[in-house]
Amino acid sequence: MAAAASSQVTKSVDAARVHLVNGADVVADPRTITVSVDLTTGLRDGQPINVSWTGAHPTGGVALDPNGSLAASLEYPVVILECRGVSGSSATGVEQISPETCYTQTPDQRYFSTNDIWSPFRLDRYSPAAARSFRSGVLDPIPAACLGSLLGLDHWVPFRAVDDTLYYGGPGGCAGLAPEATSEESSVPPNTTFARTDLEGTGSAKFVISTEDSNASLGCSYQVACSLVVVPVMGISCDVAGAALPAADQPPVKYGAFFFQRCSSTGNFDPTIPRPVNPGDEDPAVSGRLWWTESNWRNRMTFPLTFAKPASVCGVVSAGAPTLLYGSETLRQATTQWAPKFCTDPKLFTFRHVMTGEPQAKNLVGAGSISAAIAAGPPSEPFSKPVVQAPIALTGFAITFAIDDPLGQPITSLRLNPRLLAKLLTQSYSGNQTISSEYQALHLNPLSLASDREFRALNPDPVNDSFSTDVASTLFTVSSDSDVIRALTSYINADPEARAWLDGKPDPWGTVVNPSYKGIALPVDGWPQLDAFISPRLTDLNPCLAANPVPWLPLVAAPVSDPAVVALNMQYGIGNSQLVCKNPGENNQKLAAAGRQRPGSRFILGVVSLADAARYQIRAASLQSHITAVPAEAFADATGRTFVAPSSSSLSAAAALLVPDKALGTWVVPYATLRGATGIGAYPGLLLVSLDVPTVGLSTHDATRLSTFLRWVVSDGQTPGPENGQLPAGYVPLKASAAGVLLATYSRNAADAIAAQQGYVPALDGSSKPPGPSPTPTPSLSATPTPSPTRTRTPSPSVEPTVTPIPTPSSSPTASPTPSPTDVALVKTGVTTPVSAGPIGQALPALLALALFAGLGAIATTLWGRR
Repeated sequence: MAAAASSQVTKSVDAARVHLVNGADVVADPRTITVSVDLTTGLRDGQPINVSWTGAHPTGGVALDPNGSLAASLEYPVVILECRGVSGSSATGVEQISPETCYTQTPDQRYFSTNDIWSPFRLDRYSPAAARSFRSGVLDPIPAACLGSLLGLDHWVPFRAVDDTLYYGGPGGCAGLAPEATSEESSVPPNTTFARTDLEGTGSAKFVISTEDSNASLGCSYQVACSLVVVPVMGISCDVAGAALPAADQPPVKYGAFFFQRCSSTGNFDPTIPRPVNPGDEDPAVSGRLWWTESNWRNRMTFPLTFAKPASVCGVVSAGAPTLLYGSETLRQATTQWAPKFCTDPKLFTFRHVMTGEPQAKNLVGAGSISAAIAAGPPSEPFSKPVVQAPIALTGFAITFAIDDPLGQPITSLRLNPRLLAKLLTQSYSGNQTISSEYQALHLNPLSLASDREFRALNPDPVNDSFSTDVASTLFTVSSDSDVIRALTSYINADPEARAWLDGKPDPWGTVVNPSYKGIALPVDGWPQLDAFISPRLTDLNPCLAANPVPWLPLVAAPVSDPAVVALNMQYGIGNSQLVCKNPGENNQKLAAAGRQRPGSRFILGVVSLADAARYQIRAASLQSHITAVPAEAFADATGRTFVAPSSSSLSAAAALLVPDKALGTWVVPYATLRGATGIGAYPGLLLVSLDVPTVGLSTHDATRLSTFLRWVVSDGQTPGPENGQLPAGYVPLKASAAGVLLATYSRNAADAIAAQQGYVPALDGSSKPPGPSPTPTPSLSATPTPSPTRTRTPSPSVEPTVTPIPTPSSSPTASPTPSPTDVALVKTGVTTPVSAGPIGQALPALLALALFAGLGAIATTLWGRR
C-alpha cells in the first residue's frame, strides 16, 4: 500500500559522566550514542514515529509501560520528549528549546522534592548556581496548596506554553497545570517516553506526535516550530566541592567523600536482572526523573519536526461554501491529505468529507438529498435513478490486535479464520467465570479467544496470561450500519466452517454458537446486539447494574458509532467494554469503559480500516483465504490453511478478482472465489471505495466540482506519500495494477458523465457509448453555486474531526504453520505490483476504446490539464 517517503534522520553524541575532583576532570562511562528517527516531516496529530538507538547505557529496572508514571523511576532510561522550538543559536526568530518548552503530562515528571538536602541533582557540576540552591524554580510566593507537599529540597521545572503562560506544576500540580496536563494517568497515555535500553546498548520506542489539535498549550503546527528531543540519561556529573557557589550552597567539606560516593553511584538495579521498579527504589543519581538536570540535558539530540497543514486550514484560507462529500470513514486518511491540497490550490476548490455510514450516504444520494456519497461497497439494491459508482480507492478492513507474550513483549503476527471471527461477534465466549457458571448455554465454551483451542492451534505462541478475559472475548467494532460490517460478515458467511457453526454445528472442540445468534442470516450492514442474559451475581456486585439491570455480554461488546474511536482505542489498547461502575452510590453513577489494558498483558482486537491501521501503526491479523480440505476432527496446527496479510500485492490480487455486477452498477468482491485456489494470495478484507454521484439533476456548479474531484483523485491523487495531495499509507494506488488501471479508466468516463448530467451511466464492461453532446452552461468552480432544482437539504451528520507508516512485512501468503506477517504493508513510491487483471481485465480494452472515443483517454486526467 502507499508508503510515506522516508525522512529518517540519524544523530550521534559522545556522552560521559565527567566528575570534578580536586579541580580535575574524572571521566566515567564514556559512550557514543546514536539515535535514528524514522519520520520527521509531514507529520499529523496522533501519528506515531519510531525512534531507535545504539550505544546507550543498559537500563536498570523494569516498567512495561514506557509512558506510565513508573517508567520515570527507571535507571539510565532514554527519555523522549516533544518540545517547542529548535536547538542552536543560528535559528533567529524561533524559540530555543529548553526543559521549560518540553511537554510532560504529569507534574511529577518535572519536579523533584526530597528531604535529602544534598541530593545528587544539587551537586551537578554543569548546572547554573541558581539551580544548585536549596530551592529552585519554585513559584514565589509558594501557593498555599503546595506548602504541605514540600520536603525541604525542591526543584521545579515550569512548563512554558506557546502563549508564554508559565505553568509551575509542583507536587500534584498544586501550582497549576496546563489544560491538557493531569495529575493522574488517563486512558490515552502521554507521549513523554522513558524507554529501556537492553544489555547490548540498543533500544527502540514508538512516539506519538501531538499537534495543536490535541495539545494547544504546546502548540506544535506547520507554523510553530517543534522538535523531538532524545535525552539519554547518563547520570549526574558531580562537583561536591562547589567552589564557584555561594558559601551557603557549598557542601560541608568533611562529608565530601560521602557526598561524592552517592552522587557518582551507578544505580541500585542490576540491568542483567529484570526487576520491577517502584518510585523511590531507584538511585537518584541515574534516575529518569532527573532528565532535566544539565548533566543529562547536555547530551540531548534534537530532531526538528515539520507538520502537514491539517484539514482545518481550509476554514481559514477559503471563504466559499465547501462541497460536501458524505460517507465512508475508510477514505478518511486520504481526504485528510487531499482536502488541504484542494483548498489551497486556486485552480481547485474546498471540499469537506462528512463522516457518515455508507448505507445512509447511499440512501441520501439515491433520494436526492445529497450530491455525492463515498461508499465502500455496492448498494443493497440498485439505485432508482442514474448514479455512477466511480472507483476512487483500493483499501480494506483490518482485524487489528494488541496482544503481549509472557515476557510482556508485543506479539507481531496473528492468524484468524472466519469461524473465530464469528465466535467473537456472536458473544459466544462468556468472558469471565461468573458468566460461565450462570449462563448454561455458554458454560462449556472457552472464556475468551485466548483460551479457544482453535485459536491456539492457529497461533501456537504463548500469550501473557494476566489479560482481561472480558476484553479478550469480543471484537470491538461499530454500532452503526457500515459497508465494513457488510464486507466482514460476507467474508464470514462465505466460509463453510463458519456458516455451519453459526447454524448450530459445534466446532471440533465442542464450542457452540450463542443461541441468540444461532442461524443468523448474513451478511448484514450492522451487527445486532441480541444476547439478553442478565447475570444475577454481577448485577448484585455492580451498583450501576443493580440500579438498572441490563444484559452483560452487550456491555462487553460495547460497539461505538464512530470508527475513529475504535482506531484510537486500538492504538492505545483501550478496552471499551462498559463494565466499571463509576461514582458508585452517587446520583451520577454510570457504567464506564474498562480502560487502557496494561502494557505487557494486553489481549484486545478491533475492526479498523487499513488506512487507520497504517497511520497509527496498529498491527493487523492475517486472514484465512484458502483451505485445502475441511477437517472433520480437531486440528493441531495451520497445516492446509493459507493466511494472507494485508499488503499491496495481496490487495491487488483481490482486486483482480472483482466481478462486475450489472444490476448493482459496480464491481463486487466474489468471496467464494477468494476462498478458492485462484484467491490463495488475495487478502479477503478488500474494500473498493467509490464516489457515487447522480448523472442527472445536479446543478452545473455541483456537477463541475464533483467531476473535477473525481478526475483529480484517480490521477494526481494516486501518488503515494505522506504529504498533502498524496495518497497515504493504507491504500493501493490504482495505477499499481492492471485491475486498478481499469477502475481508474472507468472513473474518468464516469467523471464525463457527471459533468454532462444527461442521465448516462457508463457500462462496467465498456460496451456502452456516451450520448452526443448537448448545450450546457460554461462550467465554473466559483464559490457561488447555481442552485439545483432537485436537491433538498437534510440535517448534516457530524463533520469529520481534524485528524492527522508502518513496518513493511512480506506480502507473500503463508500456507502452513509458518507465521504470517501482520503489520499493514506499504507500497514504496514508484513501485508497480504486477498482478493479473483476472476477470476484471476482460473489460479493459473496451473501456480504453470508449475513453478514446470520447476524446479523453488517460491524458485528460483533470479538467484543467497538467500542471
